[in-house]
Amino acid sequence: MNRFSILWLALLLGCGDSPSDPWIADPISGESLLAHVEVLAHDSLLGRRTGSEYELRAARYIRDRFFEYGLQPGASDYFQEFLIGRTVDGQEGLSSRNVIGILRGDGSLEDQWVIVGAHYDHLGVRHPVDSDSIYNGADDNASGTAALLELARFLSAEYEGTSGGTSRRSVMFHAYGAEEVGLVGSRYFCTHPTVSMIDVVAMLNFDMVGRLRDDRLSLLGAPSELSGIAREENTDSLQLVFGNSLSGRSDHACFQEAGKPALFFHTGLHEEYHTPFDEPWRINAAGMFQVAQLGMGVLRELVSRSDAPRIGG
Repeated sequence: MNRFSILWLALLLGCGDSPSDPWIADPISGESLLAHVEVLAHDSLLGRRTGSEYELRAARYIRDRFFEYGLQPGASDYFQEFLIGRTVDGQEGLSSRNVIGILRGDGSLEDQWVIVGAHYDHLGVRHPVDSDSIYNGADDNASGTAALLELARFLSAEYEGTSGGTSRRSVMFHAYGAEEVGLVGSRYFCTHPTVSMIDVVAMLNFDMVGRLRDDRLSLLGAPSELSGIAREENTDSLQLVFGNSLSGRSDHACFQEAGKPALFFHTGLHEEYHTPFDEPWRINAAGMFQVAQLGMGVLRELVSRSDAPRIGG
């Protein structure tokens, strides 16, 4: 575990100081992304099972980073609480939460919203509990959550550094709970939005972005102008594969059903998917950096372009 990972773990366990300003000012890097993955997928979080205390601990970690990065709460204390409404590992009556942070835009575009989302829960453990029974979920979806956090940090610093005189959209960052039991968190937001869905112009979803292979990145979702934006922002020569497969299996689904342009960033399924072997050491940090860089390029274009992206293409 590198020094950044130790720092984040200390923060998670409540025994460290806040990161210094130079950390906040750093650009996105593979090392910083991996640091978030190593905290969220650490054995101490016992797989972040939906509705568990460990899912809540992960939510608090994300909330604390949102606060640290200067995002305003998009719900009470950043948490949008909800009942899961289904049995999880034999337990009923469980609750979860979405973690929501916002960056307010400026000028004529301020009242329009771009949503960036990733789920943070996973499958928990299988008994007896030992290091081989914890479903750490490093790729699924500590990787997407790490990308979400880095995009939030970077864009917040950019917004603060260029405030005033610029017309740009507001951005809402969503970390969804209870994805693994049926996309419950994202669907709860879509039916209980904290801003008018009419004002949402696009949604970017990061789910399993830590195992890039052969520079091949899937960008999934119904056809929209987001595909063209992604092609234009692809400065790393990634092999972009567009399609609409898996569209009902991740958190952009309810936005797409609501007629919103959505793009699902995904580096592909693998043998470790939904097994105890989806661990941080398997993450391709350099590839995760490439995905986050592309995501940032798309996001920056979305917040600044005069016209909202259109469905179809």
